[in-house]
This record gives sequence, C-alpha cells and structure tokens, in this order.
Amino acid sequence: MKLLARTYMPFTLGVAVVLTASCARHAEFRFAQTPTSHEPGTIARVERLGGYSATTLRLLMWWADLPERMRVEHGVSLYRIEYWTRNYDGSPTVASGLFAVPKKAALQGVVSYQHGTNPTRALTPSKPTLSEGVLASAVFAGGGYLLVAPDYIGLGSSEELHPYLHTPSTTGAVIDMLRASRVLCEQLGRQCPDSIYLTGFSQGGHATVATLKELEKLEDPRLRVVASAAVAAPCDLDGRAFPFALSTHGTFYLAYLTNAYCRVYGHPIESVLATPYSEQVPVLFDGNHTPDEILTALPQNARDIFSKEFLEAYDSGQPTWLLSAIAENAVEPWPCTVPLRLYYGTGDVDVSPAEAPSFAQRVTERGGHATPICVGDYDHNGSMFHAVPRIRQWFDEFSEPMHSR
Repeated sequence: MKLLARTYMPFTLGVAVVLTASCARHAEFRFAQTPTSHEPGTIARVERLGGYSATTLRLLMWWADLPERMRVEHGVSLYRIEYWTRNYDGSPTVASGLFAVPKKAALQGVVSYQHGTNPTRALTPSKPTLSEGVLASAVFAGGGYLLVAPDYIGLGSSEELHPYLHTPSTTGAVIDMLRASRVLCEQLGRQCPDSIYLTGFSQGGHATVATLKELEKLEDPRLRVVASAAVAAPCDLDGRAFPFALSTHGTFYLAYLTNAYCRVYGHPIESVLATPYSEQVPVLFDGNHTPDEILTALPQNARDIFSKEFLEAYDSGQPTWLLSAIAENAVEPWPCTVPLRLYYGTGDVDVSPAEAPSFAQRVTERGGHATPICVGDYDHNGSMFHAVPRIRQWFDEFSEPMHSR
C-alpha cells in the first residue's frame, strides 16, 4: 500500500527506530502438529515477525497523514505464513503472505488485502515495511480485523516466476491464504470469523474482483464475502487496460505482463518483443530488480518494446496469442450478489479512469451490485491514499453491528 507520508526527518528517524525495534523478534512458530500435506491452503511454515502497540500504530497513522482519521484501538502481532497453493501449470508450490492479528480483541472480520504491482521479491507484505504491510496492518488489524495480505506466487518467500495478472493462479493464492489463515487462527486460540472483506489496489484490484467472482462460485460458508472494494482495478484487460497502457507510458506494466505470459503460455518472448528488450526484460523481471532499475532500462513509449510484426498485427486487428491470453485473464462482469465498490481517481494515468464506471455499469446490467466511486482528481497512488479511509469506514458499517451482538 503506497501511502504518502510526512517528511519531517527527526520524526521519520524515530519511526524507523520504532519499526526496527518492534519487528526484530522473528521466530519460527511451533505447531501442535507439524503440517505435512501439500494440499492447497495447507500451512508449510509460520514465522513470528513481532508486533506493534496501539500507540505506535496511532503515531504511524498520524505520520501517514491520511485525508480522514480512522480509529486504531488495538496493538497487532505480525506473522509470515508460507502455505501451499497451485502454480500456473497446476503444480503445487509454496507462497507467502502477511498475517496481522489484533491483540486481545474479538475479531470483527477478515480483511484480505491484495497489493499493487511490484516486481521486487523483497518488497512485499510478508517482509513488512511502512508502506507495504505495516500501514495496512494499522488500518485494518488496528481496527479489530484479522488482516491477511498474500504476496502472490513468485514474490515474498517464493522463488518462482511471478505470474503477473494470471487470474487462476492469483485467485488461488488469495483463497488458499484465507484457508491457511483459518488454521493459524485456531493454532493461536483465536476464533476466526466467517465474514470476509476483500480489498486491493491496481493489480490487487484485479485480484480482488477476480477473487470475489471465484468465491461466489465456491459458496463455501467458511469463506463468505460480506463486502469488496477495489481501487484502480484493471478488470477489462483486453478491452481497456492493454490499449490504454500501449497508448500512454505503460511500458513497465506491459513488459511485466508479456514476460509472465510468455512463460505461462509457452511462447518465445521474441514472438512479441523487439531486440534488445526480448533479452533484457526476462532479466529485469527476475524478482531482484527494483521498479526504478526497471524503468530506467525501458523506453518511455510502450510501443517501442514490441516487435514490428506484433504491432502490425495488433494495429490491423489480427489475432495474436498475446491478445488472446490477455482476454482470457480479464474479469468478465457477472451478477455479483456481494456489494462491490470500485474506487478510482480521474487523474490516474496508469489505469484508465473509465475502467471503474464501465465495469460497474456492465455488472449492474447483469443484475449485480457494483458501484463506481470517484475519489477526486488524483493519480494512481493518490487514488489509493484517498480511498483507504472510505474503505475502512464502509467495512466498519458491516462489521460493527455484528461485533456488537
């Protein structure tokens, strides 16, 4: 969760010291019975990451300077879960994620937070930093929810290729972490609620909507979604997201997606990318490079990374394997029964501001419950910054009546 923050240096240094001290107590969690199954949703390993007092979390929330205040009533304990799920080829693999639980409080619900696009294995929720993991814990676990935040396959502890925007493996990783989290709750002696709240940003917005659709199909009473909120979600991958990225400066996203889909669908990268990018992109997206390193190596014009043959086919409307794969991973509108809110900013140049209203309208036309909500003239990260308090407030409207009974 990339949130803007105050830049007052003495306080920043103090926060850094508090963060380091609070999360220094890493230790492997001991199970009553050692897990041995490789079934999806089975825990492979758990590590304690320390925790934060309610006072520290309130300071962090003040420092983040969110546009609206939120109650932070509880300290939190953090854990890294490693759990079994299925990779894009159906093989069993271990993924990781953050599990943040409020101390000494009955849980109001489970919030599953799906993070935005990130190519760097070490910068994920289960390796928590202030901007990714800690503030999400403050916002939701500090408010009485169990927070689970999957890293996705290929990020966090996973050494696999990250199947970027591959819908089946992404929804599987999210749902399997929810299952694993129920087991850890039991091991901790906590009662895990059946009520789930889904939220996510950018890539995580796509994951959130796709996961909601999958969970509605499953109809598992232990995985009952109450409300879902996606921010800057690229759901219409082939109809809007790809053309929008290609016509702007979406080089980073398209290179990431192309590298993943070439591996997932078994096509040579030279079939779509031009030299030298066909050689550079697999190295840049190996999980060890930062966004700045990748952006520096790529051209600003997204069309420049693609081969002449691919662009000619695309411009003339001819089918290509890449466009077919992109369409396959789009989230098709459906008559969702769970309330879905789609937040967006009109100044977003990463995900088209037209995505949310268009998708919501198509869901509504099918009899579903989807509402587009404009947070103002904000860019991509700014849309998340201004949506977070609204999402927490909305979730509270569902959870507090249940919690008071």
